[in-house]
Amino acid sequence: MADRWFYAVGEERRGPVEKDEVLKMIADGRLRRTTLVWTRSLTDWAPAGELAELKDAGWPAPRGEDTVPTVPKKKMAAAKPSPSAGQILHGIGKKISDFADLPTISRMPVRQILIGGLSRATKAEEMEETFAVGTPSTTPPLSAVEDGWPTPRVFWRVLLGAIGTYLLLRIGITEFKNPNFFPGLVVIGSFVVPLAVVILFFELNTPRNVSVYQVGKLLLLGGALSLILTSVLLKVLPGSGAGDLLPAMLTGVLEETGKALALLIVVGNMRYRWQLNGLLLGAAVGAGFAGFESAGYAFNLASSVDEALTMIHLRGILAPGGHVIWTAMIGSAIWKVKGDKPFQFGMLLAPVVIRRWVIAVVLHGLWDTAIRPPWIKWVVLSVAGWYIVLGIVTQALDEVAAAKKKAAAA
Repeated sequence: MADRWFYAVGEERRGPVEKDEVLKMIADGRLRRTTLVWTRSLTDWAPAGELAELKDAGWPAPRGEDTVPTVPKKKMAAAKPSPSAGQILHGIGKKISDFADLPTISRMPVRQILIGGLSRATKAEEMEETFAVGTPSTTPPLSAVEDGWPTPRVFWRVLLGAIGTYLLLRIGITEFKNPNFFPGLVVIGSFVVPLAVVILFFELNTPRNVSVYQVGKLLLLGGALSLILTSVLLKVLPGSGAGDLLPAMLTGVLEETGKALALLIVVGNMRYRWQLNGLLLGAAVGAGFAGFESAGYAFNLASSVDEALTMIHLRGILAPGGHVIWTAMIGSAIWKVKGDKPFQFGMLLAPVVIRRWVIAVVLHGLWDTAIRPPWIKWVVLSVAGWYIVLGIVTQALDEVAAAKKKAAAA
């Protein structure tokens, strides 16, 4: 859309008008060289005659009053039009990206990533091929790694299939009153969405160098270990909880630290050199933590099946914006610093690791804070979290592409 122009008459701001209208005003003398104007390409109000794009606009002969500015420039600072909601969000996003050492995501194909995989049927053989990667013999060479953004297809099938399984088990409870279906409901309901998000990261891992075995190990062993580590930290730093801001933030500190430490069981593997690997492995630990935690909450409500299922439904809906992506952020930072070097504990104190850990802690803490209405809070935090994650994916894909180009030129 063409830029809109504003101009000053006395201390009054007028506009917006199109540039063609500005040129007409210049031609008929309504807009003089000293008239202060502003458009989005300018950082501040400026005399129209000083702008390069208006210098050849057919100005009439100078008049005596053109030697004096129409309005002192400092008085027009407050007249600048308020930024639009889009500009405000862009500014916030840029600040977040800068803090997390990330590019903005303006060139990211959101539609391709989220729903592009639904455009055609995915055969069972294709799904099997998706998972048949990551071993020494099935990891492709760097020259064969695909460039650009992949189109994830399998995670939707896994999610929809698991939902179908959950619904069948739900029928067993509601229609046949068979309590034996309840444990299966808890397991599927607690892990279905976190697992689907992990598979999304698995498909985004273009180097194809992480196997299903490693993902499963991090999801189960890493998830359980992160719960134990968090429990130990809770003994050291008591006082966490949900509701008030400080206890909620302490919860974020303890749980995100526990999950980050669980990643150390695989961080020494030299085959995993990419930031995308850290994103996937972090997501796996986060999914395991979320699944076990949800199952625990459901177990505590087992005396009321309806309450337990309501809890599972709520946590399932919210899972994509929670533990999975928070730990993925931290994992990506650790692997960004480590790269193809041997791991050293000092890497955990690198600025990018600290910054992304802080972001995860703040998102986690605000998530647990009693802000009303909760749904608006959860939506805003989920959008912010995914903005960061997709910025990480953008940066990580660029790293792979640069390494591939360098290897080809060598």
